[in-house]
Parts: sequence; structure tokens; C-alpha cells
Amino acid sequence: MNERSAAIKSIEDQIEKALWDFEVHEQLDQALDVYKDAEAKLTSLQVEQSELEFAEVQRVLSYCLMRQGNILRQLGKPQEALALSDREIAAARASGDEITLGRSLMSTGTNLVVAGELEQGLAMLEQAREQFEKGDSFDHRQGLGWYWLLLADLANAGLITKSPQEVIEITTRALEILEPIENWPGVARGYAARAEAHETLGETEEAVKDREAQILFEDKITPTEGNSID
Repeated sequence: MNERSAAIKSIEDQIEKALWDFEVHEQLDQALDVYKDAEAKLTSLQVEQSELEFAEVQRVLSYCLMRQGNILRQLGKPQEALALSDREIAAARASGDEITLGRSLMSTGTNLVVAGELEQGLAMLEQAREQFEKGDSFDHRQGLGWYWLLLADLANAGLITKSPQEVIEITTRALEILEPIENWPGVARGYAARAEAHETLGETEEAVKDREAQILFEDKITPTEGNSID
């Protein structure tokens, strides 16, 4: 690994560390500061399109912008999150990486839905699903599982229209994808979303079972077990 490639890897590790040290513990401002610093470092490398490391820089940049957008949504700043989307998708396309593009399309689709641009957002989410359905690798399956989780979360939040029964079906589909690949963050989130739908329907026994499963799988989560895509 040459010096520049090592620098790119170090920046990606910085992003991942902030995800687990800050973002998952809801220390959002701290996470955002680290992500912005990582973006600045990537830009300072000044890797040209003709250089071998260009695609890798673009892949990490897209991921970095995705994480920033996720933080901004949680901070109640959907328009600021959306403002990053064009750059995020451009970087994903420049990376030439199918999974990066799928994740970016899903992130941008979410930004659009949260910002009130429902039709365009749902169309972009469908494009993400199509990307993930192109292959059967761990990352393809993880992406597809998280696509279904995202629909469930958006429905539970009232941002898209789906009945609680539809949410139960969607989350069950997600769990059938994510449990076999042991993507515990997604599995825990799936049980949480399904429990919420059961609670809406007044199905207390089923909701309690899903909440217990949520806790069980949350205890399995470690920083090395799968990336959060949301």
C-alpha cells in the first residue's frame, strides 16, 4: 500500500470510529465534526481523475457525505442533508462501485422523503433497490435488507403511507435477509420496527416478543459487524 492509499484508509477508519464512538451513542455534533474533518482531509489529497486512487477517494467521500447527511437529518436539518446529496451521488458514481451507489441512492432518497419530496424520493429508493438486487454478495444482501428496513421506518414515522400490517410484512422480509448474514444492527432495527407496528395494531403479545428479540440482537452488536446504511 502506497502512502496515498494508506492516507485514504486512515480517513475511512476515522469515519468508522466516529460512527461507533459518537453517532451510535447519539453524540451527533461530535460525529458531524469528525465527518467534516474527514471530508476536508480527502479533499486535501487532491487526487486527480487520472490517478489510480481516484475511485477509492470517491468511494470514501460518498460514504463520508452519507454519514453527514444522516446526522443532519437527526438534527432536524433535512434541507441541509439534501444539499449534500448531489455531491454524494456524484462521488458514488465516480467510484464505480455498485454498493456505494446503491447506498448513496438510498441515502438521497431518504433525504428527499424527509424533505417532503415524496415522489422523487421513493423513485430514488427504488433505484437503490435495483442496485442491490444486481448481486448476491454480503453487501448486496445487506443493502437490500436495509432498503426494506428503511421503508418500514419511514412508514412508522408517517412519512410514507403503509398500513401496520404492511410494515410487519416488510420488516419480516428484511429479517429473512439480514438474520442469515448475521447483520445484527439491521436485525435489531427490524425487530424494533415490527414491534412498533404490532403495538399500533394492539397486538401486545407479538410486540413484546419483538421487543425482547430487539434487545437480544442489540447485545450482539459490535463495531465490526456490518455497516449502518441509514
